[in-house]
Amino acid sequence: MQAKKKFGQNFISDLNLINKIVNGAKIEGKNVVEVGPGRGALTKVISQTAHKVIAYEIDQDLKQYLDPLSDQFPNLEITYEDFLKTNLKTDETWELIGNLPYYITTPILFKFLEEPQYNSATIMVQKEVGDRILSSPNSKKYNALSVIVQYLTNVEKIVNVSRKMFYPVPNVDSIVIRLEKKENRKIHQTNEVDFFNFVKASFEQKRKTLVNNLSEHLDLSKQEIIALLKDNGFNDNVRAEQLSIEEFVKLFGVFK
Repeated sequence: MQAKKKFGQNFISDLNLINKIVNGAKIEGKNVVEVGPGRGALTKVISQTAHKVIAYEIDQDLKQYLDPLSDQFPNLEITYEDFLKTNLKTDETWELIGNLPYYITTPILFKFLEEPQYNSATIMVQKEVGDRILSSPNSKKYNALSVIVQYLTNVEKIVNVSRKMFYPVPNVDSIVIRLEKKENRKIHQTNEVDFFNFVKASFEQKRKTLVNNLSEHLDLSKQEIIALLKDNGFNDNVRAEQLSIEEFVKLFGVFK
């Protein structure tokens, strides 16, 4: 069976890679949601390790590969629908795993972040995206996505994945990362959307200083912003990519 471009399908079968993903996901005895099981190579190892597994697959033509697995593993449920349209109503905690189609990485990531039943996500993403999520202040790849994801989760790299390990071979390399939600966050949940907007505004034009970016979004003059920065120990020429998560939290408290 040919992979379908419209679903962004790229299949993996390397058992060494699959074991690295499952071991890195820390799912032994836990409940797992898998997004995009494909032909079931990863699904099989997940089902051998986890307590319960729900696998969401949008492509009905993959039933020939997946239905035999649900017969083999009583703890596995295959659901043929779009994961983004699902609503997992449960009091239980779930771990998310997926070799994500590149074109829907962002909506799946934000679904994970927004829905409280998910504790962790071990996801294969385009390497450029994964590197941004993992990046640190003062690096070229550090941006609003880096800050927001690292504010909400503890992030770790599991393994780099060469494009040659997929069929068909995609145009880019991938990376597997694990995100685990933080239990205690510095900003009250009711203010977090405002914090995320503050972070996005800070990075809006990367070549501009923080003062110039914020002056376009805050009801303050540049002189007032500079004064507040200096009063709190920041240089008036500071740029967003120089600020740590903790410094963003501090500045949000100053400017909100």
